[in-house]
Amino acid sequence: MCGNMISCSTRRHSGFRSTVTQAVLTVLVFCGVLGYGLGDREAIQAARTQTGVQLPILMYHSLLKDDARQGDYVLSPDMFRQDMEYLKENGYHTVVVADLLAYVEDGVPLPEQPVMVTFDDGCYNNYLYAYPILKELGMKAVVSVIGAQTELFTRSGQENAYWSYLTVDHLRELSESGVFEVQNHSWDLHTYGERRGCLRMRGEAETDYREFLTQDTERLQQLLEDAGLPVPTCYTYPFGACSWEAAEVMRSLGFRCTLGCEEGINELTGDPSCLLGMKRWNRPAGLSTQTMMDKIGI
Repeated sequence: MCGNMISCSTRRHSGFRSTVTQAVLTVLVFCGVLGYGLGDREAIQAARTQTGVQLPILMYHSLLKDDARQGDYVLSPDMFRQDMEYLKENGYHTVVVADLLAYVEDGVPLPEQPVMVTFDDGCYNNYLYAYPILKELGMKAVVSVIGAQTELFTRSGQENAYWSYLTVDHLRELSESGVFEVQNHSWDLHTYGERRGCLRMRGEAETDYREFLTQDTERLQQLLEDAGLPVPTCYTYPFGACSWEAAEVMRSLGFRCTLGCEEGINELTGDPSCLLGMKRWNRPAGLSTQTMMDKIGI
């Protein structure tokens, strides 16, 4: 979940830009302009760094049919479907974190007009409503879960669109389907108290802070690994709140991608740092799909 807190860290995205980028890479590498042979990874990385690929990321939270419950972080399933149909009809192709890592680190090409669809928190209604829509349309998304909630509802087995969260069994199904990629949204850093998200509290010793954040993060990593799920490679900052200290902890734990809440379009290059503090557009209710996409510039 994101709010008006410290954020981690446009121009119109177009298929033309993406197509030109791929064409430039092909020509430069093939002709030896960069001084390397065909397929040389260093040449590909150099070309990517010069051109870049634009990546908009949409951020969703909860989906509910009840109009009275919709707001900044709750959208209707029908509106979500309209958003996804818009992306598909306009030539966008959904990617997940694994695709970004493959592109940045190994030079694996991205599809034309890439876009990322993300869900924060791991509400059960993501499984109930978003999953069948994405599956039907042949699209995929990232869901960043809160470990304490996953553990709680795994034990209780309760399924309610209004207040339940995804269980381990739900996550296994979503991951194995290839429709959802599961990432880390903290074990339990979503309460409004003295601490704000994963930030250090006033007066808290740096060593104590780092130990606390490490334990919280690794607890969810272990839960997902024990469930047979791929270990998350991306950390989604609770409330979008981050600091250089939090970023260092995430780096030390092996996360190669982090998601924030600042709005904007990302530029992917051959530099791994382009995957840190990635910008996203929160999708509230009250806006038509066209208005929302015009706001983003896609």
